[in-house]
Amino acid sequence: MLKTRTLATVLLGAGLAFTIVPVASAADANSLAEKCGECHGKDGNSSNPKVPNIAGYSTKYIEDALMDYKEGERPGLKFKKEDGTETDMVEIAKKLSEEDIKTIADYYSRQTFKSHAAEQETDPKLVARGEKLFKRKCKKCHTDFGTDPEDDAGILGGQWMEYLRHQFEMFASGEREMPKKMKKKFRKLKKEDYEAIIHALGSK
Repeated sequence: MLKTRTLATVLLGAGLAFTIVPVASAADANSLAEKCGECHGKDGNSSNPKVPNIAGYSTKYIEDALMDYKEGERPGLKFKKEDGTETDMVEIAKKLSEEDIKTIADYYSRQTFKSHAAEQETDPKLVARGEKLFKRKCKKCHTDFGTDPEDDAGILGGQWMEYLRHQFEMFASGEREMPKKMKKKFRKLKKEDYEAIIHALGSK
């Protein structure tokens, strides 16, 4: 039997579903997707190795990530858009309302993630080593080799390696804050371990 608090949370969630979903029309979703699509691709599959695919991510992960950017808790990588102007996710997220964030999360969670494995060069030896490291260090939170969106941890398997490499660098330097349960395991990794894991993920 559900505890009272859990049941209340479920009922509240059900109520929110009825009050929020109608607000975000298809036009709203398409308009926001066009803006996000300038970098991530309208279907959430990026053609820029510096920019991650976000298709198929869980709604919770996308909402949490955008709120972290919006509140300045997660750094954004500076990049140039097609029109030549420079921006980053922090600047973009600050302009989004909570309804916008929910609409974006719902839209991209419904898209299909497309692996970049065929487009990236990986070293078989590094892949084999990285797979072993990943199974020992990462699989508890990133199941199915980081391809299960239900983990609410993004999708790592098949992701752009250049993007992954930059995230590892930010974690290692402290520029990006790590979840507490990740810190202890990450600190035991060496720089060459990062690259092995990146090659393994990039091959999926």
